[in-house]
Amino acid sequence: MFISEIMTKEVVTISPDVLLKDAAEVFRDKRISGIPVVNDDGRVVGIITLTDMLKALNRIYTLKELQDRVGALDFSKMRADERLKAKVRDIMTKEVYTMGQHETVDNLMRIMFTKNIHTIPVLDQGRIIGIVGKRDLIHACF
Repeated sequence: MFISEIMTKEVVTISPDVLLKDAAEVFRDKRISGIPVVNDDGRVVGIITLTDMLKALNRIYTLKELQDRVGALDFSKMRADERLKAKVRDIMTKEVYTMGQHETVDNLMRIMFTKNIHTIPVLDQGRIIGIVGKRDLIHACF
């Protein structure tokens, strides 16, 4: 079986300059777990996942914990500023594993399992033509 047979062809992408709060809305509204980040030319420059968003939340929460312990410093403004100004480019994963549509699902599984990746953009001549996520793989195998 080939990736072209299981990939999602309608791909949601995002710009690296989008604010994280807006990216969070895309995750919620589209009910997806990963979004390829593309530049103005439509080339993949990164990927942002729910895991990346959770890591950002963890960093903000850590600042809150620090403020609670230190008390004298006002980290709340720093947290608010970080939330309001942070962009996709600040937390996206820049090393993106991609695959071609004619690669096998077996190869896809090997990469997903060994690299612990759940979302892989599918490219043709450097352009996104699809995306394969863990849900696509589960539906294909069961």
